[in-house]
Amino acid sequence: MVAKFMFLRALFSLFFIFSQTVNGFELDWELIHYKLQQPMPSWIIEQIQEDLQPFEEINLTEALIDQTINSVRSVPSGSLSQFVKYTLKNNQVSFQTIEATNDPRITFVVEALNEIISHLPLPDLTFLASLWDYYDNPLFLEKTDCPVFAICKKKGNKKAVLYPEFRHFDYRKRLYSDIDWISGAIDWKNKIPVAFWRGMSSGGHYAIDTWDQMPRSRLVLLSQEYPELVDAAFTTPYSLYEPVKTIMESYGMFKTWGYPTDFVKYNYLISIDGNSFASNLWWQLLSNCCVLKTDSPFIEWFYKGIERNVHYIPFSLNCCDLKEKIEWLNENEQTAFDIAERGRTFAKEHLTNEDLIIYFYQLLQAYSKLYQGEN
Repeated sequence: MVAKFMFLRALFSLFFIFSQTVNGFELDWELIHYKLQQPMPSWIIEQIQEDLQPFEEINLTEALIDQTINSVRSVPSGSLSQFVKYTLKNNQVSFQTIEATNDPRITFVVEALNEIISHLPLPDLTFLASLWDYYDNPLFLEKTDCPVFAICKKKGNKKAVLYPEFRHFDYRKRLYSDIDWISGAIDWKNKIPVAFWRGMSSGGHYAIDTWDQMPRSRLVLLSQEYPELVDAAFTTPYSLYEPVKTIMESYGMFKTWGYPTDFVKYNYLISIDGNSFASNLWWQLLSNCCVLKTDSPFIEWFYKGIERNVHYIPFSLNCCDLKEKIEWLNENEQTAFDIAERGRTFAKEHLTNEDLIIYFYQLLQAYSKLYQGEN
């Protein structure tokens, strides 16, 4: 019965990934108001302060934002910054794209802003965001004088300001609900003691002579060597040259896609970087599985709230220590269970759609104290 329900749910959710409109912001505003009345977690305060501190002594105006846009676009690859300028004025939201684009991520941010200003006060302000997966190009950073909102950045980046990703917000809500439900229905002792992963062949250029050295390829090859410990495979031949794809297919490195609720039956889930951060970490933490996460230079807005060996087990990006980590977890089942429980508790308290809105609102409030207007 559970399997049948989740299959139908998967089909329904997959349809919405592709058909979703921006009218998907069904939020519990009573809960949001309640949480805003409570003391903010220290990690939220620290992340926002750390991101905005480099700009406390500058004259942060719209003119400075425009100056940054022009300076970055003077770099030959400057158009790849994919800048969008968002403005809140008289309780209305507008945006300006610097390069011609109809990227749906823009509309989701607009919808999030409209949700916020319809329920909470925000002063007039303008902020700059990048649509890129991470804002870390050294040439761009050198030309950046104002905060640039980004969904991901590398540790030590003092120019990018982290904020949540609102793409597929409605699908995210359903996935959260499904993962939360199925996680409570499967007992830890009935799970399969294997580390599981499915994903795309992203993370860099898979060349004919280097494809097997890519981190995700190494993970899948490790799975073939130790199938009793790891079940890892690619689902999508993302940006692969045909000769490379043919070779990888000959090694049996591709399997069909599955809805994430299918993965909860394993004790361990693997979070490994692609082009930047691993976008599945939030629901993996919720899953009541022990998460194995690569040591990564990339961070998202909530990473200050999770700790190594407390909420997840770290492993090397080249997977050289992954076998050893899984064997250790199998020998220390109570520790693995406790880590899974702490990850789930964190996700339930801090990674709902309402929590994303709360963080964005707190960030905008702090940003507004630095913003000085048009001139």
